[in-house]
Amino acid sequence: MSQEIDFRRLMGRLRLRHLALLDWLGRDPNVGRAAKKLHMAQPTASKLLREIEDIFETPLFTRNRRGLTPTAAGQVLTRRAGILLAEMQATHTELLYALGGGTGHMRLGVFPVVVPEFLPKLYSALQSQWPGLTIELREAVELQLLDQLSKGEIDGIIGRIVMENLTPDLRHEAVYTEPTVIVCGTHHPLRNASAEARVQILEQTAWMLPARQGAVYNLVASRLAQFGIKAPRVDIETTSVFATIEMLNHTNLLSILPEKIALDYQANQKVAVAPIDDLGANYPIGVIYRADAADNPLVAMLLKTTRTLSSWPAKH
Repeated sequence: MSQEIDFRRLMGRLRLRHLALLDWLGRDPNVGRAAKKLHMAQPTASKLLREIEDIFETPLFTRNRRGLTPTAAGQVLTRRAGILLAEMQATHTELLYALGGGTGHMRLGVFPVVVPEFLPKLYSALQSQWPGLTIELREAVELQLLDQLSKGEIDGIIGRIVMENLTPDLRHEAVYTEPTVIVCGTHHPLRNASAEARVQILEQTAWMLPARQGAVYNLVASRLAQFGIKAPRVDIETTSVFATIEMLNHTNLLSILPEKIALDYQANQKVAVAPIDDLGANYPIGVIYRADAADNPLVAMLLKTTRTLSSWPAKH
């Protein structure tokens, strides 16, 4: 059969319930548990799986006593099923917004580094390009957001671009770079300590970082290593800039912020920049998106708008 006939056959037979089953089997390759999640009998789920394999004319799983193991084709289809279902959910949400008078709905992941200043500028620029656009923001650590992006659960990410964390399905565009600095409370002993005492304080002080791994953690670990200090002890994990500022002012924890944001908070006596050289600008800040979604109008608009801000922060 030609590819055109194959695709017509696929369009004529594949149903959303097939996609839903593939999605669940991709998360947990067990027909019985997938049937429970989808509120159907196990024989029904088994029949659906046979239908799917008949539609694609290839085995998607190998059967064994423990359950199912996806074949190469099964891995492709379970991943794509999740993306298609996420797109259907996004379509449903956007339709509801349209019925309510809106004109678009963008699901945007953001890293904490862009929240205080760049994100408001991006919002204003997007609104001027697409009046009536609503934006759903999701703030989390990098690996969680990258996973959501690969699964089609969000349309794009604005944040640090860490090349080693990007999977082959993802693309990126850098917007700007900015050094990162260590920050502490305004009365922290690190502020007025001698150079020798600083090393001891850094060695003994706990940290407040987005995660115990990832780009931010690596920035801090690299700087501490230059002082002969082991990896930072992270007592609190948070992506919230507000929580970071408040905790620094009531504890002796240390954290980090982009340099300009830290200087703004320091000018308002909210935090103090530690008397230590900045951590550099190892990772550019920009937009990350799925390669297969580049032609999506929302993603295309996001890319177009971030390009207009490519000279940021020089203009502010």
